[in-house]
Amino acid sequence: MNRIRTIAVALVAAVATLTFGPSVTPASAAVTDKLPDLAVLAPFDFRLEISPAGRRLLRFSTVIVNIGKGPFQLFGFDPDGVTSTGDVLRVRQQILQSDGTFRIRSTTATMMWAADGHSHFHIQDAQRIFLQNTQAKPLERWAKTGFCFLDSYPYGSTKPSRYDSANHVCQVAPNRTVPMGVSIRWGDIYKSTIALQWIDITGLPSGDYRILLVVDPPLETTGRFLESNEANNRGWTTIRLTRKAVTVLTTSATP
Repeated sequence: MNRIRTIAVALVAAVATLTFGPSVTPASAAVTDKLPDLAVLAPFDFRLEISPAGRRLLRFSTVIVNIGKGPFQLFGFDPDGVTSTGDVLRVRQQILQSDGTFRIRSTTATMMWAADGHSHFHIQDAQRIFLQNTQAKPLERWAKTGFCFLDSYPYGSTKPSRYDSANHVCQVAPNRTVPMGVSIRWGDIYKSTIALQWIDITGLPSGDYRILLVVDPPLETTGRFLESNEANNRGWTTIRLTRKAVTVLTTSATP
């Protein structure tokens, strides 16, 4: 019981000192949420690769953007500040208020210390990518399962990045929080060259297919994070796949 109380007290103290802004919103009917809005660009930069084990891989890049009125801001809390493979933290979302403060919202999401060579925390099941046929029937599931949100892709913003290594993004900060997020009009790119950024298409015949990206996938009717628009969380690219090449045919609209 004493340990639980100590962790709870430490969490409150840590959140109060988050570098991204105050956490407590005064009670006022005039204060409103400035919500983020996660959207996705159509997958791009397709290429084929043969793995050392002889598997045929389809690589591509993906980008998640925030086009809302507030930042997409998350944090976990690591009570001992020591990271190891398999560490799991509960994820909380901070919502910017119209008076400049933040309110904290609990979520069902978790973050885990990655064991894929990235050496940082990943939100689990933050996005899903599917290989579909032209009738939208799923054929394969993407290998990557975790996602570290940060500012890595300018998307119309004239302001500097905020969620970056200078602010301990996806790492344990001195106050033992693990911050991550995407600023307004910034995005987060996962390039085709990074670990696990592929779909195994070994044995898949030549033909036309669709690559579907879904961010904050719904567990029931909505995702786990609060945002202003849940209808634009999907993006897709239709490709023509042959033995030696990938050709883009059509893409979803730009958000």
